[in-house]
Amino acid sequence: MNYSLIKKYFIFILITFGSLLLNISQVSGETLRERITQYPHWEHKISLPNPTKELIFPSWFEGVWDVTSTLKEQIAPLSPEFQTPGFDSNREYINKDINFQVKFIPSTLTFKNNNFVPTIISKNKRIIADRAFNGLSIAQAYLGKENVKEVIINQSNSTEQKTKFRTENELISTVIGRQQETTLSGDFITSEVTRQFFRRPDSVYLNLVETTTKYHLINQNYIEGKQVTAIYLSPQDPDYFLAFERPVALYYYTLDLYKKNLN
Repeated sequence: MNYSLIKKYFIFILITFGSLLLNISQVSGETLRERITQYPHWEHKISLPNPTKELIFPSWFEGVWDVTSTLKEQIAPLSPEFQTPGFDSNREYINKDINFQVKFIPSTLTFKNNNFVPTIISKNKRIIADRAFNGLSIAQAYLGKENVKEVIINQSNSTEQKTKFRTENELISTVIGRQQETTLSGDFITSEVTRQFFRRPDSVYLNLVETTTKYHLINQNYIEGKQVTAIYLSPQDPDYFLAFERPVALYYYTLDLYKKNLN
């Protein structure tokens, strides 16, 4: 598999991932609504709580959705001094619609912070993302079905998922920060910080990805969204102190979700 395809995948992982080593900066008093409206002026990583349970989506998310994701803008804040691998090649996606399906399912389970042992929190079902289904759907849409074999969720730690490719390469993604917010206008906003570890037989690559998304319900069959993905260097990267806490790449998307009629 072409390594540049994997670099692209780092920015497209819509699936939703602490580590003392990562030292996420504190942005005092910043709400998710403020975070997304401040784009593209993101100067630091967002501070998010360690994940102790799944993202709980509003009831209007339940079901299967046909999604159109469109990259509208990409920015390299530290250019020309520094630019992430694959940044230039990602320009081919600007204003190009990428289509895939996602699924949101009812569940009575969440995960505790102590080894994330499943525990029933309520007899009332909550709506959560089907991470395995969504992860595979998105990866195959961007990289091709012939390149992506499967997505596996760690059954003892739902914050960790592994994407296995047709070659010996694999991507391990772990949510290290997570938060959700509902605005007075009814918008639903989520944010996650993910540690991504791409492993090849002869090398490894590690980075951090923040994905902040605002969803707005238009009607029961249509949700529109705005999404910003930020790439940060890991402390192990030789260029880490050039960027430090600043994003090295920003990507802005629009999302259109149309509910699929399964009858």
